[in-house]
Amino acid sequence: MIQDADQSAISLTAPQAGEMRFIARQPILDCKQQLYGYELLFRAGAKDTFCSADTDTMTRSTLDLSLLLGAESFTEGHRAFVNCTREVLCSGVVESLPKNLVVLEILEDIAADEETVRACHRLKSAGYQIALDDVVSVDDRPAFVEIADIIKVDFLLTDAAQQEALAKRFGKHGVQLLAEKVETHEQFQSALKMGYTLFQGYFFCRPVTMEAKDLPSMHTGYLNVLRKVYEPELDFHALERAIREEPSLCYRLLRYLNSAAFGVSQVNSIVQVLNLLGRDELRKWVSLVTTISLAGPRSTELLRMALSRARFCELFAESQKLVPTDFFLVGLFSLLDAILDRPMVQIVEHVPLSPVCRDALNGVSNRPRQALELAIAGARGEWEILPQLCAHLGCTEEEMWHWHRDAQNWVRSMLDEKVRAG
Repeated sequence: MIQDADQSAISLTAPQAGEMRFIARQPILDCKQQLYGYELLFRAGAKDTFCSADTDTMTRSTLDLSLLLGAESFTEGHRAFVNCTREVLCSGVVESLPKNLVVLEILEDIAADEETVRACHRLKSAGYQIALDDVVSVDDRPAFVEIADIIKVDFLLTDAAQQEALAKRFGKHGVQLLAEKVETHEQFQSALKMGYTLFQGYFFCRPVTMEAKDLPSMHTGYLNVLRKVYEPELDFHALERAIREEPSLCYRLLRYLNSAAFGVSQVNSIVQVLNLLGRDELRKWVSLVTTISLAGPRSTELLRMALSRARFCELFAESQKLVPTDFFLVGLFSLLDAILDRPMVQIVEHVPLSPVCRDALNGVSNRPRQALELAIAGARGEWEILPQLCAHLGCTEEEMWHWHRDAQNWVRSMLDEKVRAG
């Protein structure tokens, strides 16, 4: 089953002509659910699933990464957690990576032999941060524990007693504790109380469903705008009034549409916007700006995921010569339950979306839903199921990676405009 969390994924041009490298990234968040860094997952190409034992592939991918991390466009200045094999650690190849941007992650199957421990001490002395992966007990790999700056505790392989014991043992010794595979908000809150400061998993893009919780009045206003833009017969005067009643939404809509990135003529009023755009484009842009406004400060990473999914699905639809609006909206709204902390079924009831959008968001396996599942699987680096998904949808993996890359570039421009719009 496709889970509601994903990483961003891009493709890299490999050293040899015609060869590709694929990278997926999973976000790591801090106590405030803000982005701290990414764990990077590597793949040699569209036909090969990366295995951590494939040290040659890992070395080539790591060398590619040294060039990649020089580009602000991938990690956006945040740390990248790089999985390291014994050979990579001992060979010195990782020393070509920027120490201010990477965390070297020691995998669970690496033995703490003398040469490996010595190499890790050397790397730490050189200024690299070391993370120890999949620690499950206080007696686990003591030679590496002494070196580690970050200890990652697998919350699926440990129970609450083990998690608390690890927090008590290591939390007071200047080591950061990272709770990984955190699936629920309850686990997140429990880990916070224990003293964990970094978190990795699917909890932050799942809603805390509180049936009786009222939406803030501002959110109600935004949803009212969405309702009006999706009415079968658009009432432009009613829609204009609804947008004007939300000044931040009105401002952002004008700012986005005036951005050179979107190819829209200079507009100065909502009336002009409504007359300039066709129905489908109007729904798309109002939905986009409303979603960005709804997201607020909760987690930029949630918003990044939603925007990336939307653009990916739209590019897929365009490649298949399908009407892209429904695909875009399914991707865009796919995390609205987490953004609003309400069940998806309640949200789609309040917004009169097309039947195909409503079905897709409620889990029905139609074409937009399948495109969304492909976007999520590719972004998460679920290499083993991608060939089947691509074959079913009639596209190639190379096309899929190009859509991911283009979606990431588009998201970056959108978030830059979000910052300018305030």
